[in-house]
Amino acid sequence: MGLKFCHEFGMKNNISYKCISEMMYWLSYLVVAIILAGFYIIHKTSFSFTQVVMIQILLIFMVVNIPGYRYPGLTWRVIADLGGRTIYVYHFSRYYTFLTMIFIHANFMHLIGNGLVLFFLGTALEDRIGKKKTVFIYFTTALIATLSDYMVAWGDPRLVLGASGAIFGLMGAMFILFPKDKIPMFLGPIFMPSVRVDLAVAVFIGMQSGIALLTPESGVSHAAHFGGFAAGMIFAKLIYQIDLDTIDETGDYSSIQVLVKDDKSRAIYEKIIDAEEEDVKRAWADHLIKNSDCPKCGRRLEKFKCKCGFRLK
Repeated sequence: MGLKFCHEFGMKNNISYKCISEMMYWLSYLVVAIILAGFYIIHKTSFSFTQVVMIQILLIFMVVNIPGYRYPGLTWRVIADLGGRTIYVYHFSRYYTFLTMIFIHANFMHLIGNGLVLFFLGTALEDRIGKKKTVFIYFTTALIATLSDYMVAWGDPRLVLGASGAIFGLMGAMFILFPKDKIPMFLGPIFMPSVRVDLAVAVFIGMQSGIALLTPESGVSHAAHFGGFAAGMIFAKLIYQIDLDTIDETGDYSSIQVLVKDDKSRAIYEKIIDAEEEDVKRAWADHLIKNSDCPKCGRRLEKFKCKCGFRLK
């Protein structure tokens, strides 16, 4: 009945306004449900984190925007309800927006731009460091990116939307861990099927710096981008300093040569040996260990050891 009433009267009276408000809350609840369902799927299944997030942001974009074609003003009200603002921090309210804002996009071009970069960067990083570390980097850098924007634009009433801060966090992690690897990526409007990570990052950061200097009032949250990128580099270094300290503190990775069984593992081991940066060595060593079977019994290794008693020394 409520939907019929809104369709009949649009935004012409208070009753219609009340109906639109009720629909806004239900759509907001649905968006939160999609986010929580995604977390459950990521935790309980083998689906890629990047794949799940891509589906989430697409579904949420449809949930938020499609009803707006029939009920004018509804889409904007949902976006305003789930987007972030500095005043929420000031008034100690709506902390849920720190999460929901990551999944909300202002328009189709915003969605496509973030979605494409997320697909290429997220897939590449997750394939190398695993789902759990990618999830950690994605959401922690998203939080740091948001706080960076809030500090720079304190008191600004504008909405903060989108996953770009988290995506720049993934970019920072890739840059610090796998700078010489080649991945498919867009360099501006040009798609490159194979480009070095450090070159792609240099282009992105250069473009962001240029846009920030030439169009400071564009509405783009450059502070979130740079904050997320810096956080990604820092957290990537911390993860591998903590996670792989038990391998060797001397820089000798010869103990994991026992895991080399085929051309693929041999290529990874050679990357470990040839890498100049210690963080890159650690990242590739973790990747090799995580994807290797125990040379003694054939079970999948659990970090540095196996249930049969085998342990990397």
